[in-house]
Amino acid sequence: MRRPIVGAVVWLVAMSLAIPTASARDGGFSFSDAGFHLLNGRWTAISPFFGVGPSQLGRASEGLDPRVVGIRYSERKGHITGVFFALLNSVAGGLAASSPKSVETYRSGNYIITRTTYRSEAEKREIMRQTEEANEAMLEAEDQSTDFEVYMTSLPGGGEVSGFKLNMFFGAAFNEYVMLDIGMGFGHAVSRLEREGRQSSMTLSYWGLPVKLNVAAGPVLIWLQWDWNWLGTWSDHTPNEQSSDTAYTRHNTGSHLELGLTTCLFERLMLQASVTTPEIDSLEFGFRASLGMRF
Repeated sequence: MRRPIVGAVVWLVAMSLAIPTASARDGGFSFSDAGFHLLNGRWTAISPFFGVGPSQLGRASEGLDPRVVGIRYSERKGHITGVFFALLNSVAGGLAASSPKSVETYRSGNYIITRTTYRSEAEKREIMRQTEEANEAMLEAEDQSTDFEVYMTSLPGGGEVSGFKLNMFFGAAFNEYVMLDIGMGFGHAVSRLEREGRQSSMTLSYWGLPVKLNVAAGPVLIWLQWDWNWLGTWSDHTPNEQSSDTAYTRHNTGSHLELGLTTCLFERLMLQASVTTPEIDSLEFGFRASLGMRF
C-alpha cells in the first residue's frame, strides 16, 4: 500500500508543478477552473453523503463494513477554525499568566521548604499581549477550512453509523494551485450492524492531526487526506475486541486515509467522490460520494 500512496503524492505534486502559475482571478466562476475556485474561493457547502466498503468505522477483516449516510458541512476561508483555536489559545494564555513562574523545593535542616515565585504584573501583561496577537493572527488567517460530518441512521440509504467527525485546518499555499492543510480533528461514532446473523457494534474514537494535500487541476480539486489518529494502537488505547459466532464488539482507533475529487457545476452544485482505506498500510478500499449545495 505504501508504494501506491507515495506514487499518488508524487503524481499530485508533479501535476501541480506542471500547471503554470497565474495571478489571482477577478472574473466569475467557470467550470473549466472549478478546482481553482474551490481551492481559492470563499464558500460554504452542505452535502448529503453516502459511503460503502472498508473505512475506519468498521472492521474489514471481519467482513463488517457499515453503510455510512450523513450530512457534511464544509467551508473554506471561513471563521470556525480561527475562532476555535483562538479560544484554546486564550485559555492557554490565561493559565500561563496566572501560573507560578517557578516552584523550587529544597531541604534545610529538618525542614523541606517550597519556594514559589509568581509572575510580576508586567510579565502577566506581556503574556496576555502575546496571546492577543496570536489570537488576531488566527482569526484573520485567510487559508482556514472546516469539515464537519454527522452520521445518521434515520436518513434514507440505510445508514448503520451514528456520530460525528470534525476536522479544522490552517492552510499553507505552495502556489495558487497547491495547498497543504494541517490542523486538528476529533470525533466519536458508533457502528451497529448485522451480517449473517452476527450482531456487531464498533465504536470509533478519533482525536489527532488531519493532513490534506489539495491540488487544483482544471475542473476538479484533487485531494489526499490522512487523519492521523493519536488514539491509535501505539497509545494506551486498545481495541478491546470481543468476538464470537453471534456477536462482535471493538473499539476502533485507526488512521483514516482518503483520496478524492471535488468539482462544482453551475457554481452551486458541488459533487465529490473518494476512495477510502481504514489504515495507511491497508489493501482494503471503500467508496464515498456526495452531492450538495455550495454558497
